[in-house]
Amino acid sequence: MKLPFILSGPILRRVEPTSLYIWIALSRQIKMDAQLFQINQDTYIPLDINTETKTFKAGEQLYIYLIKISPRRTPFPSCTLLGYNLFFKKDAMVRDLGNYGLLTKEHSRSIVYGNLKYPAFYIDHESLPTNLLYGSCRKPHGVGEDALISADFLVEEKHLDHSQRPNGLFFMGDQIYADDVADPLFPILSVLSSELVGHRDDSKLSDLIPHVLHSRLSKVNARQFLIEHLSNFSTGKGDNHLITFGEYAAMYLISWSPEIWEFIQENDLIQSFRQIIDNKKLYLKFEGEPKKREKELSRLEARYEEQMEQIREFIVSISATRRLMANIPTYMIFDDHDVTDDWNISEKWTATARNSPLGKYIIGNGLAAYWLFQGWGNDPKSFDTTFRNKIEKYLESGNMESQDYKVGLDFLWDYHSWHFIAPTVPKTVFLDTRTQRGFDPRPRAVQLGSLMEETTRTPLLISEKGWQSTTEKLLSSGWNKRTPLNIVSPTPVYGMGLIESFLHKYVYPFKVLGFPVQTSFDFDGWKYNGKGFHAFLSQVSSWDPSCVILLSGDVHFSSSVKSEVKLNDGKIHSFYQFTSSPVHNESFTGIWGILMKSVLWLNAQKRKEQSLYRSCSETYSMTLTKDKTEIPKQNLWEETINYYSFQDGSIAETKNSIGYLHFDKALPENTLLMAAEPISNDENLL
Repeated sequence: MKLPFILSGPILRRVEPTSLYIWIALSRQIKMDAQLFQINQDTYIPLDINTETKTFKAGEQLYIYLIKISPRRTPFPSCTLLGYNLFFKKDAMVRDLGNYGLLTKEHSRSIVYGNLKYPAFYIDHESLPTNLLYGSCRKPHGVGEDALISADFLVEEKHLDHSQRPNGLFFMGDQIYADDVADPLFPILSVLSSELVGHRDDSKLSDLIPHVLHSRLSKVNARQFLIEHLSNFSTGKGDNHLITFGEYAAMYLISWSPEIWEFIQENDLIQSFRQIIDNKKLYLKFEGEPKKREKELSRLEARYEEQMEQIREFIVSISATRRLMANIPTYMIFDDHDVTDDWNISEKWTATARNSPLGKYIIGNGLAAYWLFQGWGNDPKSFDTTFRNKIEKYLESGNMESQDYKVGLDFLWDYHSWHFIAPTVPKTVFLDTRTQRGFDPRPRAVQLGSLMEETTRTPLLISEKGWQSTTEKLLSSGWNKRTPLNIVSPTPVYGMGLIESFLHKYVYPFKVLGFPVQTSFDFDGWKYNGKGFHAFLSQVSSWDPSCVILLSGDVHFSSSVKSEVKLNDGKIHSFYQFTSSPVHNESFTGIWGILMKSVLWLNAQKRKEQSLYRSCSETYSMTLTKDKTEIPKQNLWEETINYYSFQDGSIAETKNSIGYLHFDKALPENTLLMAAEPISNDENLL
């Protein structure tokens, strides 16, 4: 099949006064060029620019382009609307974005706002804080409506108003769900994978998976055993887990690209449940037991139909998502689902996955796809020719015994510099809380009634070496002490205490003892490791910002928290954390939803107008209390924590949303953009 020329994009990536980057994926190799305009009302003034294009061939019909645009003379103007166009050159033929319907506002694939001729954006002046959109956790078959539609509506409404328009889009993890793939998507991903990259991975899979199990690779609902027993992964939803690079790439495309969905529909790739059965593409665990088989078949049919309806609703949001990403500088960091659930959750998990040839292969493919589709545009200068060559040779390698495969895979596993500094105002540190972890091998006791067991300790989300590397990047970015700083941590630094304490006390013991308990929380957050939390506070204190805004996702509820920390050296620091999650994956439904909403209501009653006090002893044991007089006198630090309410009186929101951090006279106001209507905080916070 011939794939559409434009596979995904354009996406506006890193933007600074001296350079900007545009990402686009095409199905064919071609020469690229760009044009940049200064827009004054209806006048479009071409700017004198240099363009440089880097091309990465990721498959037979998959070429990733990163176009760098830089000024020939003076830096690009700030606080001025700038528009861009891209050109595709093949021999004497030249086409632009308009030839593909992207510049026609009436077209369903249009990426322009209002009456503008081109996708457009602003560059902020260093004296004006950047308005930000931020969120995480977006799954095609997620429950509820996609909050990115609301973000697109906001930009459409404010696209000419620099003071109100969002000027940075932060995706803070779980942009795809590699471990939780919908049944109706699985056959589509298989076809797209083959078309994108060909069949170069077939020989590797033959070596990685016993022949008797090889048929499971192409069947819906068949991969859980492979993922659990051959990969040593811990996800409980691995029935259709992504394995090859082509599958990861295809998942990104179906998440971002209207053209891919048109291709899917034109080629009848969407199959009904009956077609899956007739084509013998459904795996049944109880194939030989008639009564159990019928029950399993009924359950899978219900799941298939439910997921099909959720995907139909998701498709509606994709054009809005693409337009949004084409018009706002976009920065992305991974969390676990971008690769696999529980990724690096413990030292044992990491070691067993790496020692599994299949597990190591899957994670390598997930990281290669993350770099190409997300990481490359965050800070392109960080990825030199040597880096690109290693990844390209790894992906091109035909078998597991080749040196290119072995070297490239080890390189991906050992690469721990995914963190970066976004050039927003103030600057934003994006933390890598997955590959820079530190582990304590000592066992930790867990008590459940009279039963005592030992389990592994929760990890330091960033090791000492990781903090050193992050500090080097921050200081080399030009950021100055005693000025504000944004920090993106995929996992919230400040969680919702009552919810997490409830789960930690009553749910976690069952989970670590092997009971089949599933929750939306991984107990590897900042608060579960006192040493790691202390390291975070100490590191930020050494940076010495005037104030810190923390942005997070991951936990599938949104909240706003203020903390004032006093360290034992007398330093005092203020933290303002805003969490927005999920974008499209409501988790608290059914019985768990009722339970968690009850806990949220109790939490709201307990936390309104009430401060919490926490301290950390010299042994890194943290104490939380409602009475300040109960804080021990000897401690490494103490803090006062306050939760802020939304307009409806709650202190957390579980519906799909994306955060909008707007600055009015340098004061931040946090708003949740939701499918129905925005819910704002009661007050400004600084």
